[in-house]
Amino acid sequence: MKTKLLFIALLITGSLWAQFTKSTISATDTNGANGLLEKDLNGDTLIDLIGASQSSNTVSYYLNNGDHTFTQTVIDNALTGAAYVDAYDLDGDGDLDFTAVGSSNLVWYENDGSFVFTKHAITTLTNPTFVRAYDADNDGDGDIGVAVYGENTISAFLNDGSGSFSRINAVSISTPKIFNGGDFDGSSSGNILVSSFDGNEIAWYAFNGLYFTRGGTIASNFQGAFGIEGGDIDNDGDDDVVGAAYNDNEIAWFENTSGDGTAFTKHSIDANFIGASYVHWLDIDGDGDKDIAASAYGNGTSGSEVAIYYNDGNQNFTKTVVDNTENGIACFSVQDFDDNGTMDIAYASNLGNKFVLMSKDASAINQSNEKLFSLYPNPAHQNLHISADKNIEKIEIFDITGRRILQTNTRNIDVSQLPKTHYLIQVSFEDGSHFIKKLIVN
Repeated sequence: MKTKLLFIALLITGSLWAQFTKSTISATDTNGANGLLEKDLNGDTLIDLIGASQSSNTVSYYLNNGDHTFTQTVIDNALTGAAYVDAYDLDGDGDLDFTAVGSSNLVWYENDGSFVFTKHAITTLTNPTFVRAYDADNDGDGDIGVAVYGENTISAFLNDGSGSFSRINAVSISTPKIFNGGDFDGSSSGNILVSSFDGNEIAWYAFNGLYFTRGGTIASNFQGAFGIEGGDIDNDGDDDVVGAAYNDNEIAWFENTSGDGTAFTKHSIDANFIGASYVHWLDIDGDGDKDIAASAYGNGTSGSEVAIYYNDGNQNFTKTVVDNTENGIACFSVQDFDDNGTMDIAYASNLGNKFVLMSKDASAINQSNEKLFSLYPNPAHQNLHISADKNIEKIEIFDITGRRILQTNTRNIDVSQLPKTHYLIQVSFEDGSHFIKKLIVN
């Protein structure tokens, strides 16, 4: 069977990426569409979506039909101000549960294994803006982290293993908007990256037990700091930061010039991105460097867009607009939703009251190099084997956000300890070439 790519193994020119076809994922129960998350919910290798809609007060999931259409199921129509969602096995029964925040509530939805969900209230909060489910205390069960904008905290809700949660305020910072992981000091002990909207700053914190100690300031005058992600943008071995400043209308990346997180240098990418909101960094064109995708909310009547900034390998970025025909573009995801070997973008139109898919035409891509290496089995459960005719320099596995989680030079890899989800595997050859394919661990 032909190996399907998630990232493209050939250099694609920016002009080709203008060839997107627009379709509506859903405009039902999606008033104030905002939170959007990608997951393979039903194990069919197609990327599905979970969405939260603030004005409709709804949380829904959207199963991918593989033909640019999705089937929506509303699981909650009474989460006031539904803002953001995530998915994780929170009760340890082997299926994905959901967690979500509204304007004043943190809840989780227990999956009975057949997509019938039972809602559980965890607590009330003052204006939570972001939620992430993960194993915060490394005890094997799923915990929940929340940016609580109105309480100036990043809080961890620790799971006792049965779906009951206790709160710890892990970070204190003014008006946190989003948090993400990273390794900025090279300790590999786990750092956290936080944007402070009213504080106009981006900061990172070092893990200290269940709490975090402030490690350094990345930006101190980044007006309306909003979307953030950490990663090695310049391929020098340390984590940098890409960020969006809502009030400055700016997308920038911050180079970790010290290598240990004590000094960062700002590089502006776009200073006219109106209402800059969310960002993701990933190698979109498969040429080995990190590109940046970003959304701009606009000013309420104009200026809203989702765009890709292509990296030439020297951190010079060229902008390609993917769509600027909707209003209030918020969260988005870059994935191969139609499984045709090209990257698509799904986004939430907050003011347009719908979720939208921009799908990329596979005919614009020459995929002749995809057989330069093969993976088997794929999906993999325990042992993954790499076959290639050329000498391999290194093999890297990345999660779907682009963060490297494993590096090796052996062609036989034990993936049994990896969470069951989609990954990207990049094989770099001794002749300097490198190619990326999709890996599924189930």
